[in-house]
Amino acid sequence: MELSMFNVKHGFCEAVVRGLRSGFLGPEDYRRMGTSDTLEDMRSALEETDYGTFLQDEPSPLLVSTISKKCYEKLADEFRYLKAQTVEPLTTFMDFIAREKMIDNVCMIIQGALNNKAPAELQEKVHPLGVFDGMKVIMSETFDVQGGFDDVYRIFLVDTPIGSYFEEYLKVADMEKDEMPRAGVETSQVGGILTKQDLEIMKATLKKAWLEDFHNFVQGIGGTTAEVMGHMLKMEADFRVLLVTLNALNTNLSTEAKLQDRNSLYPSFGYLYPEGTRELRKVWNETTVRAALEPYSKYLHLFDQVKQFYEAESGEGRSTQPGFQSIEDLIYTENVHMYEMAFEQQYHFGVFYAWVKLREQEIRNVRWIANMVILNTKEHIDDTVVPIFQQGSEGSFCRPPGLAIWCALGGAAPLPQRGARHTPGATTRVLRARALRGGQGIDAFGVRPLGRGVHVSGCRDHDLTKMTSPLGAAAVIASIAA
Repeated sequence: MELSMFNVKHGFCEAVVRGLRSGFLGPEDYRRMGTSDTLEDMRSALEETDYGTFLQDEPSPLLVSTISKKCYEKLADEFRYLKAQTVEPLTTFMDFIAREKMIDNVCMIIQGALNNKAPAELQEKVHPLGVFDGMKVIMSETFDVQGGFDDVYRIFLVDTPIGSYFEEYLKVADMEKDEMPRAGVETSQVGGILTKQDLEIMKATLKKAWLEDFHNFVQGIGGTTAEVMGHMLKMEADFRVLLVTLNALNTNLSTEAKLQDRNSLYPSFGYLYPEGTRELRKVWNETTVRAALEPYSKYLHLFDQVKQFYEAESGEGRSTQPGFQSIEDLIYTENVHMYEMAFEQQYHFGVFYAWVKLREQEIRNVRWIANMVILNTKEHIDDTVVPIFQQGSEGSFCRPPGLAIWCALGGAAPLPQRGARHTPGATTRVLRARALRGGQGIDAFGVRPLGRGVHVSGCRDHDLTKMTSPLGAAAVIASIAA
């Protein structure tokens, strides 16, 4: 049933996101950016990628924050286009992806309000994926931040999807020790409660609630989505446990008085849950952390790789040993591999989540390179950049990501066989699919020689947002060996 019905509702959206996969920066793109001497050179290098001329209207001198902001805006535009094509339950699934960024935006604006900063001053820090209707009111110049949190609570937190998470947090934050959570919180009390709270702990608590809600939702969908997304969310929950535990070392959150605050940030699902989480709730130093992770070889290996970083955190060893990595660095790399694997299965929603996360990692890569160019320390570029969809592509047996696009467009012509390999010098031919609407030609597939073979990849030379209907186009590709 899943195989026969998925494409009816979601086939076009899945086809588009699989086509967008080929738009990730490749090794040559990173090489060009890495050899840039200025941010203007980086602008030119990015113009030769799928990012195109997205920076052409930005004045010189170009700033790193400007590049990052425009990259996120491009991601948000593509995300909104995809969401506009969806139907339930995929629409709600996309909403869940955006909720994580809503939490970031709300916490950032609350922090600004506590510091008596006008919300308009925070506009540059707003994540475009987390923008919602009520934000325009708060971000206006006429909004009185001195009026307290009444309007913030009413506009942001009651009228948004994350309002329920925040309400539960306020109920627990307002209670005294050993007291039961309150049934509700008065709007007038919100300011006083938030003033006493650590906003980083608040953000972590809200994201924990979001993660648990998201997991329950995908399990309710069932099928391949529950399998693929369930795995990714469980891994993210485990990584969140490791992040909280290791970052709490050498802080007051590892003291006996604060252990309860730290432990409240652990999600109630994942591969570590419940046995591993129960043991980690008791840890307070590196030795006890290692003992708790003994049964979990993968996580133990990660901890051993970063152990020196946290042991040296309170001393000078951290600065004298620049090769040390934090758990965040390793988790970024592990996540990229996990999200790449989500594209290896079909008929599930996990590719949408994986695509967003991989694009965010790519933007982190671009921002890191830009910072290294500014600081004239380009030798450190490779220390943090995590390549995406680059392992094993040379001469490998590659299934064309654009296959789903061909199916969604109602293609009837035969495609190259999966795993087909062509010799160097093979004659390749791509027949362009021409959309009936407007008569604009589009490359439904690209065929690129890769040394020992030919890699059939997804859409690269056109803008997928111009495709408005799968019924208005047909795609045919042929590869002819020499």
